[in-house]
Amino acid sequence: MRLEQVFAPDTRMAMAQVQHHFGEDSMVVSNRRYNGRNELIAAVDNIIKPAVAPLAPAATVAPVTAVASAAPAPVTEQQRALSLVELIKTEFETSRLEMQSLTRLPRQPHTTSKHIIELQRLFMNTGMSARLSQQVLDQLASTKSLQDASNVLSQWIKTQITTYDLVADPAQAHLIAGHPGSGKSTMIARVARQLAMADSSRKIALISFNDDRIGAWQATQIAGARAGADTYRTTSFKQLQALYAEIGATHHLLIDTAGANIQREIRCITKIIPELKSHLMLAADTNETSALNLLGHPNLNWTSCMVSRLDGIDYPWAIISILANSNIPVSLGSYCTDMTSPPRALSGDFLAHLIDKKVQRHIDSALAQKETTKVPAHIGNPGLKEYPYEQLNFG
Repeated sequence: MRLEQVFAPDTRMAMAQVQHHFGEDSMVVSNRRYNGRNELIAAVDNIIKPAVAPLAPAATVAPVTAVASAAPAPVTEQQRALSLVELIKTEFETSRLEMQSLTRLPRQPHTTSKHIIELQRLFMNTGMSARLSQQVLDQLASTKSLQDASNVLSQWIKTQITTYDLVADPAQAHLIAGHPGSGKSTMIARVARQLAMADSSRKIALISFNDDRIGAWQATQIAGARAGADTYRTTSFKQLQALYAEIGATHHLLIDTAGANIQREIRCITKIIPELKSHLMLAADTNETSALNLLGHPNLNWTSCMVSRLDGIDYPWAIISILANSNIPVSLGSYCTDMTSPPRALSGDFLAHLIDKKVQRHIDSALAQKETTKVPAHIGNPGLKEYPYEQLNFG
């Protein structure tokens, strides 16, 4: 993928130029009014060659070249933009496949219990994927009531999700990775405070590795100051190796990454720090397929999964599906962006309780609605004679 810049008097003409020069499959990632013209930034496949000279040579993105593992190039904003474009394309493709799978689901037979149909409607309306829906409904098929189904669902979540206690683990080095904006830096600051309170005999070191984002290093310094931790910035594997040799025996190391080239960075850092524990940071509203692509990578051994922005989603079905189908333990979660608030220890029991409360509210609402819509006793009573309108005497 590469980014191309197009200027035109209006959006319609800019779109026409993008499609003409780069093909109809190009994705527009930015559209703004600039100096009296519309500027479009389009993501273009590298295999597509422009039909004419580029409209704006200054905006052409140079291809990313491979570098030696000992000195990775700093992650640029263009690389991070390309990473986000790939993520967006993956999410669009996942949404399309999800809609196709929903339309192909077999119709429920007439013998399906009413409470199963009610729950199936709830799952669909609250964003549960077709994959998880099928798994859950298989577990609920033999239940007799809404309450019975709710209990079985809660127990299934508890048994499918395992837990990892990061604070109790004596490991000295932890790396938190994830897509840009997933909340890695904030979580690292919270973990630093927890480790400092749990083990006062060792110092805490926050390490910003190969992160050239604007303000990233300043954010790490602020997080370290609030957590009472030392802060370090490394831009190469050699620097990290030297730092580890110097402070590895006296500090708990918490390593923050840029969010790009996750797989390569973890493999190389693990060679430097063999006892490294790697944790994947996911937002509660994350796309299930893109997360499973990282969790299921054969060369990555994730220690746990962390979850941010739990307050921004009502039903965390995607996280439950990810954890249930990846066999990766869950460790910590957060509800807000305040790095001074402690992280929440997550577990299958906690997520099951969270879902149980929400499903219970739905059950109570459904039962209350049935009570208010009961048909009066005289309706349909054969003992009451009905008269046509013309025969009624209104006095």
